[in-house]
Amino acid sequence: MLTCREMSELGSDIIEGDLRLSTRWAVFMHLKMCPRCTLYIKQLKLTSAVLQQLPLNTEAVDSAAILEKLQERDK
Repeated sequence: MLTCREMSELGSDIIEGDLRLSTRWAVFMHLKMCPRCTLYIKQLKLTSAVLQQLPLNTEAVDSAAILEKLQERDK
């Protein structure tokens, strides 16, 4: 069984689906039993999705636009 610390270390691999079958199974089992890690992974996926929607540029980041995107995804 994975620990919560191991889950946080695997966060990026989990949301990208870049896990071996045995690790995927361990993640699945941990998420079935740990609401905190389930929420963590859900938030990580949401953050990734929002960041992917933002335009890539070198100008200052509009924090209001980021907040708006987060609120739209949360509905």
